[in-house]
This record gives sequence, structure tokens and C-alpha cells, in this order.
Amino acid sequence: MEEQDPELMKKAQRAQWILYGVMLLFLVVPFVVLWWLRRGGQ
Repeated sequence: MEEQDPELMKKAQRAQWILYGVMLLFLVVPFVVLWWLRRGGQ
């Protein structure tokens, strides 16, 4: 396996964390919206 550029590795890692964050957001947001509608709607 070739040596990888440390800067590239950092960028790849950051991209991975962003991806995880977005995935988590998409999992959590529907529940928050449902809770908010239930709380605010009645």
C-alpha cells in the first residue's frame, strides 16, 4: 500500500465525520419534528 498524504488523510477523516454527522442528523430530525408537532399542535 502506498504512503498517503497526511493532509489528504485529514480531509478524508473530516469528510467521514461530516458524513456520520449528516446520517445522525437524518436519524434524529424526524423524531424531533414529530415531538415538536405533537407538543405544539395540541
